[in-house]
Amino acid sequence: MLPCRMLLRFYLGLMGWLMGLAGARRCRATVEDGVEVVYWRMGKGREPWLLLHGLGSVAASWGWVLRALSRDCRLVVPELSSLGGTRAPEGGLTVAQGARMAARLIEQEVGGGPATVAGLSLGGWMAVRLALARPELVERLVLVDAAGYRDQDWERISELIAIDDLAGVERIYAAMFHRVPWMMRFSRGSFLRAYTSPGVRNILRNTAEQDTYSDHDLARLPMPVALIWGERDGVFGLQTARRMAAALPESRLEVLPDCSHAVHLECPRRLAKAIERFRRATPLAARATSGLPKPAAIPARPAGPASPAPAIPAARQPR
Repeated sequence: MLPCRMLLRFYLGLMGWLMGLAGARRCRATVEDGVEVVYWRMGKGREPWLLLHGLGSVAASWGWVLRALSRDCRLVVPELSSLGGTRAPEGGLTVAQGARMAARLIEQEVGGGPATVAGLSLGGWMAVRLALARPELVERLVLVDAAGYRDQDWERISELIAIDDLAGVERIYAAMFHRVPWMMRFSRGSFLRAYTSPGVRNILRNTAEQDTYSDHDLARLPMPVALIWGERDGVFGLQTARRMAAALPESRLEVLPDCSHAVHLECPRRLAKAIERFRRATPLAARATSGLPKPAAIPARPAGPASPAPAIPAARQPR
């Protein structure tokens, strides 16, 4: 059996290869005091997308989605914690910091937007907060098994993601996967290290009820929203997706059969196809696809490789 680190290096190499095929360039940008974000730029199309990954993970976890979208879209894909090289005071961006960072990157990379914003789990939570605070920057939303919806059993969720040992990893694996991908079967130790890292601990410690969003909040979102959900999601159940869809003015719910929470790892090709279906069903307004200014110059320098880990939402029980 190969050591966990060797397997993770192989996974990172594979994801880097896929991103390289898309012409990815890794950059850094200071987005606020004390926060220097590593992000990827890729794709040569004129349709701008910002993609936000999940907790305990890296940008490369978008995998097949990056490859599919980069064919005719322009992608900006930030790293949300020190696992991907981003520097923040406590190792990882909180929900509020992530939303502000996303707005800054859209302003600088997309000339003020708007862009389609997609988020996995924790990234979906940040995407909703961004859309609520700066709706003019968001053309469409893609929420993949998104975290942050207020009307849930947060006590159960908090207990599930409070990982301290391999027994905790087994519990969350059961919630994340219907069928554990081969890579993850051999990565339990690395998963534990990712989820006990300072960046992940910071997010969990500093997430509170004020960061969540309600039906009233969702009803304020004017843009088209895709909800893409694993049928067997054991973290945020399918009923959560249905409630969110009912609250949103313009939503499209697509359920991926026989997939759980980590659809980007368990059924990545089906996720990419679902996103493409939403993209074709909701063509951008002319202002989003014509006459876009070139991306603003951001001081960038090569960044070292990141260490991938599976995505999962961040949450602490609202009080």
